Amino acid sequence: MRQANCGRLIFPCETMAAIQTPALILSVKTVGEADCLVTFLTPVRGRLTGVAKHARKSRRRFPNVLEPLNRVELWLSARPRGELEFLEKGELVRAFAGLRRDLPRLAAAAVLAELAGELASPLEGAGAIFALLELALSRLEEGAAPDSLLLATAAHLLKLGGYAWQLEACRTCGERPAGPAWLSLREGGIYCPACRTQAPGPLMSLDAGARKLLAAAQSLPADRLNRLVFPPRQAEQCLAALRSFLRHHLDRPLKAWEFFDRIRAGAASPAGL
Repeated sequence: MRQANCGRLIFPCETMAAIQTPALILSVKTVGEADCLVTFLTPVRGRLTGVAKHARKSRRRFPNVLEPLNRVELWLSARPRGELEFLEKGELVRAFAGLRRDLPRLAAAAVLAELAGELASPLEGAGAIFALLELALSRLEEGAAPDSLLLATAAHLLKLGGYAWQLEACRTCGERPAGPAWLSLREGGIYCPACRTQAPGPLMSLDAGARKLLAAAQSLPADRLNRLVFPPRQAEQCLAALRSFLRHHLDRPLKAWEFFDRIRAGAASPAGL
């Protein structure tokens, strides 16, 4: 029998073995009357997309499995269909039900899940990215402040994905700015006020507090990220910088930002609606 990448022997499927993998469901789309197109994150192979045939009619093969943000075990055919995997069956491990009852935390989770999927390449970092996303979902379900955990986790994800920001010293003169500095979205490094004119744009302003928090988020162990608290002023600066940086490097915004903005604007309204 063929062994899974995680070293576990799997049940026979037709004439070949299926491959079992832990997975976090990122998105699910309906195809036809009964099939689903599923995008999911794995710790060994990064982000994958596969077809779950007759998933909408089969309660036995995918019981409560194919929902975004679910932590599951999936069995994949050893014979992919071109660029698509073929999902044989799945088992639910954790649904993060408490997270789904809190819209601000759900919105933060949606952004982090999409970002993790984008960054899970090269595959050397996929395991750490998978573990961090699963931990972030757990922290959010336990009641972590959504804006602070989103920013701390996103900064750490950028580092794991090879996009670490250089926030300690000016890239031109090497001085450590005491006040505001400018983040180059192209380079991911900061420039002091005196060297700003030499910085490759576009640029985003970050005060000393925002830079300190982001630097801590990149350097702290993953299990301590929930201790970071981003005050409102720094949170707004960091969110703007994160969004602009991702758009610059991905050539498009994350789709989950729209949901995040809608929920965040509703929470800030006088009626809370």
